[in-house]
Amino acid sequence: MSQLAFRYDDQDLPDGCIMRSRGDHFDGLTADEKVVEQAIRALLPNGCGVRSTSLYTWESENLARRLWPLSKKNFLYKLEIEEEHIRFRGDLNWFSEAVQAVTRGESPDRAVGDYCSGALAGHPWTEPRIEILVFQAKVMSKLS
Repeated sequence: MSQLAFRYDDQDLPDGCIMRSRGDHFDGLTADEKVVEQAIRALLPNGCGVRSTSLYTWESENLARRLWPLSKKNFLYKLEIEEEHIRFRGDLNWFSEAVQAVTRGESPDRAVGDYCSGALAGHPWTEPRIEILVFQAKVMSKLS
């Protein structure tokens, strides 16, 4: 069984191409984000392996379209992901809450735990920002 996902990227790939991670994103994080990322990697089963080698995609096309200009990436892709290639699904709102806690000098543990459990943030003022970490994805089309 498969589902659609979305990703912005600088690679120019043809339809039908298989997209995979090109490496760990850790070095591109801020200091506070690194604290949260390390906590997530420690809590998730095989967290370091999953987080450092997965392709990060968005579940929502609307969210991907809205965030794409902020990413400064050249292309936005519609992808097909197979269920067996999904490694993790989480609401990035929890990641953001954890980073805000670190910035305030507080513990990020509650938000990190909620992120790792796959819980939806459920805030009335924000929509879920579901990221799907996958082993690989098939390019269906370039939306840019």
